[in-house]
Amino acid sequence: MQRSLEQRYAIKFCVKLGKSGSETLQLLRTAYGEAVLSSSQVFRWHKAFKNGRESNEDEQCAGRPSTSRNENNVACVKAVLDRDRRLNVQLIAEDVGLPKTDVHRNITEDLHMRKMCAKLVPKNLSDVWEFLVQNNITTLPHPPYSPDLDPCDFFIIPKLKTDLKGHKFGTVENVQAAATRALNNISSEDFLHCYEKWQKRWNRCIRSQGAYFEGNKL
Repeated sequence: MQRSLEQRYAIKFCVKLGKSGSETLQLLRTAYGEAVLSSSQVFRWHKAFKNGRESNEDEQCAGRPSTSRNENNVACVKAVLDRDRRLNVQLIAEDVGLPKTDVHRNITEDLHMRKMCAKLVPKNLSDVWEFLVQNNITTLPHPPYSPDLDPCDFFIIPKLKTDLKGHKFGTVENVQAAATRALNNISSEDFLHCYEKWQKRWNRCIRSQGAYFEGNKL
C-alpha cells in the first residue's frame, strides 16, 4: 500500500511537469524497477490527476475493519467493481488495501461473481487511449474483450477445430488450404444460428451491465 501511495505522488508530480502517461510510466519503471505499478494503474492515476484530482489517497470505506470477510470490505470491493469493471483482482486489491487472495474470495464467494474475460490490452491501444485523453476527446465506457461476445471465439474457431481435428497436414500451406475449405463450407444456416447465439450473449451482458456474473444465474 505504501509503495502504491508513493508512486501516486510521483505520478501527480509528473502530471504537473506536463509528462505524458507513457513518459510517466517509463520514469516510474526506471525508478522502481519490478516494484512499479501496473501500466493500467499508472495511466488511470495519470488521467485522474490530469482531470483535476488532488487527493492521492484511495476512497476509503468508513470504519472498515482489518479482517476481509465482513460486509464493509465486501461493499468496498463491490464499489470498486461498480466504478470500473475492467480492473483485475490485483488492481482491486491495491485500491481497497486488502490481500489479493481475500479480494478474490470476496468476489467469488461473497459476491458470487466471476470475471467473464481477462486479456492483456496491446500497448498501441493504451497509446490510442492516451491520445484521446490528451486531446480532450470524450470516451464512453466499453466492456473489456470477452471470448463470450466474439463470434470468432465461440463459433468459428471451435468449428475449425472440429473440422481439422485428427488430421496431419505436414506444411503450413496444407493447413491454410484445409482451413480455407472448412470456412467455405460453413453454411448460411450456420451463420444465422451463430447470430442468434450472439444476440443472446450480448443481451445477457447488457442485462448484467457488464458486471461479473456466475454461470447461468443471471
